[in-house]
Order: sequence, then C-alpha cells, then structure tokens
Amino acid sequence: MKIKNLLLSAFAVLMMPALVQAQPIVKNVLPVKFDLGIKVAANFANMHGEEWESGYKPGIAGGIFGGVRFKRFGVSADVLFSQMKYVGNGVNFYNAVKGNGTVFNASADSATHGEFVVTYLSIPVLLNVKLAGPLWFQVGPQFSNVIGIKDKDQLLRDAKNIFKSNDVAGVIGLQLNLASLRVGARYVIGFSDLSNESLSSSWKQRTIQLQLGWAIL
Repeated sequence: MKIKNLLLSAFAVLMMPALVQAQPIVKNVLPVKFDLGIKVAANFANMHGEEWESGYKPGIAGGIFGGVRFKRFGVSADVLFSQMKYVGNGVNFYNAVKGNGTVFNASADSATHGEFVVTYLSIPVLLNVKLAGPLWFQVGPQFSNVIGIKDKDQLLRDAKNIFKSNDVAGVIGLQLNLASLRVGARYVIGFSDLSNESLSSSWKQRTIQLQLGWAIL
C-alpha cells in the first residue's frame, strides 16, 4: 500500500469529530457511542529471519484513535507512528546483505551486530467485540508504510536497500474501556516479507504492543 492510501485512511479517522456532532441525533435512534482520542504504546518487535537476532526488541508508538461502538460490537481505527528496533546477526546479516549488492561502509562491519530503527505509519482497522463488562476483543488487519530508517551504527551506505516499504499484518488483542481511559494489549502478526526482493531469505515481523489511550470525545 502506498503512503498516500495510508494518509487517506488517516483523514477518515480525523473526520471523527464531524461524526461526533451528529451523535445526539443518532443516539436517539441507536445505542451508539463515538470514540476519538490519543494514545501511546510500547512496541516489542521480533524480526524472524536468520540474519537477525531473535528476541523482542523495545520501541515506542503514538498517535490517534477513533471508532464507533454499539452495545456488543464496534469498529475502530488507529493512526500510529511506530518505531521498531532490529539487530543484525553478525556474519549471517553481512553475507546476506552483501550478496544483495548493498555496500558496507567498512569491511570490519562483517562482524558487527548493527542496530536499525525503522519508523512506520501504521493503520490498524479492527472489529471490536464485547466480552464482559469493560473488556473488548479486537481483531483485524493492519497496513503499514516505512517512513524512516535509522542505521544507528552506520553500517550501510543506504539502509533503504534492504527493507521493503510496506507491510500487511493481522492484529488480535484485548482492550479495557474504562470511562475515558483505554488500556490494551495486542499481538501483531506480519504477513509480508519485509526483505528486499533480491534477498533469498524471508523476514517477517511479530510485535507485542502495550497501549494506553485517552478518549477526548
């Protein structure tokens, strides 16, 4: 998905205030509630692939959320700027990336476990199902686009050569709706191969995300 499509989805979420203006009218007809707010999150990302160190690496996220809730179900969407950290697995990483034709800044970098921080614009669109009390189950797709890559150890001439620019994932999670407070945990399962097409191995991401949000409407 191109970034312009993500931005169009972001615009749709930002239009939630206009829908809120109609809430008093709709409320007389249907038991519907509108959500719009801000959230922050902690990401723990694991890139699956022999070129990367295993284990969940910490990162951060933040953005806005919006949605519509009925008595037992609803639909929500977020617009999140998410940072994911990946650490190369030394020689395995070097051999794979060099074989792709990517240039390292120094030959000694072959033994370095370089760290990369990739920033995504992510938009999850989720079905929400009420389980009990304030507890809701969430499931749906997430669409992401790379908007920045930081090669923290300056290993490569151009780190953009090794990552694809977009990702499609599935999301499952739980969320507590406590008045204006939103507390949630999600598991994000990447479906897309994030390695450059000329690399032989497949890189797929798994992420645990812990969220805290505040509804302003």
